[in-house]
Amino acid sequence: MKFEITPCIDDDAEFIEKKADEVFDSIAPAEEGAEEEVYFYKVTDEDNNLLGGIILVIDERKTAIMCDLWVEEPFRGRGIASALLREAELKARELGCYLVLIGTFDFEAKPLYDKHGYELIEKMTDYPKGHEHYFLQKRLDRPFEGYVPSNSGEYEVMPADEEDAEFISRKLSEYEEACAPREHDSIPISKKVTEEDGRIIAGIVGGVTGWNNTEIEALWVDEPYRGQGIGSALLSEFEREAKNSGAYIISIEPYDWDVEFYKKNGFDKVTGVLKDYPKGHTMYCMDKYL
Repeated sequence: MKFEITPCIDDDAEFIEKKADEVFDSIAPAEEGAEEEVYFYKVTDEDNNLLGGIILVIDERKTAIMCDLWVEEPFRGRGIASALLREAELKARELGCYLVLIGTFDFEAKPLYDKHGYELIEKMTDYPKGHEHYFLQKRLDRPFEGYVPSNSGEYEVMPADEEDAEFISRKLSEYEEACAPREHDSIPISKKVTEEDGRIIAGIVGGVTGWNNTEIEALWVDEPYRGQGIGSALLSEFEREAKNSGAYIISIEPYDWDVEFYKKNGFDKVTGVLKDYPKGHTMYCMDKYL
């Protein structure tokens, strides 16, 4: 089959991501009626000044993701982060989550997560340049007593609102920027393949981060057109443009049903394995240097 790869326009990228999600859902379906849920928690002083907070996301498959955990610098080391983490974990358990996932950097909170029983899945060296990124997990369906600081009862954790959450995310981003300045804004990359009538039959969506790492958010080929080299061609074109934009590495997280495709396309470095995610399947962390 002859085909041409062109840039996405308008809502093309959204369409490709939706089609990729449909494939994922067909292989690892969520519970009927399940929806993503988001919870915010905070600790304040007596004047209602925000001292720290955490954002908890529960996905449709009962996996908890700790998106942002931040504590104001003068109050670090006082048990606030532990109190926030324990509260978020408690909520995740109440909602039936079996797994918690966290990403963190060497200049952030890995020692804290170690104390709370989190296990290292992946260590990514030189991301950002001169630093390390860690991907951690904790099983909630297994017994664990948990780490409790001596001053754990000193701070009250309470629900936060979206305005608080925006503040928490902004403060964490500012801290990361101070530790590892980004070189530029994120650079989106999205490509598509269409039929003669303009119908999209394949596409890839992702981009280059400010730290010059490349992430692929979706790669999809319509079923009748698979096995004809379209996916590999899209991936190659994506890599070329990412490299031209300054990227030095691509990080991907394929699953057991598509990992062989990436191996055939040069992703021969498995940096981490997450078993039983989603339930009954395995996720792989893979890198390819450009």
